[in-house]
Amino acid sequence: MRRTLGIAAALALFAAAATAAAASPLVKQATRTVQIAAGKTRTVNVPYPDALKYGNATYSGEVIFLGAVRGAAGTAPRRGLVSVLDARSVLGGSEYMARIRNANVKGSAPVRVEVVARTLEPLPH
Repeated sequence: MRRTLGIAAALALFAAAATAAAASPLVKQATRTVQIAAGKTRTVNVPYPDALKYGNATYSGEVIFLGAVRGAAGTAPRRGLVSVLDARSVLGGSEYMARIRNANVKGSAPVRVEVVARTLEPLPH
């Protein structure tokens, strides 16, 4: 009898965990990595995964500074001189756009920047 109750309790716990995992939101992301030369500005567009497919989805984006390009000639760039001029959703909400400026002096190594577009889809759809 005790063993049967223990097995039943374990199955109930497993079912609850599976239901909780199935109900957690689904996060999808797309990334694009670019190099920006010293003194230059670059616009990067990254499409959101499953853009506008579900009405209850939310969208976000992020710009990540990865550092200098390895093996590139020039002095080390300063992180404080790399800035995001504009970052927002464009094309009716189907893409994330970031405009990034590398204000380091000419002769500095180019910088690597990663732009990430995320879609959060609450389940069930």
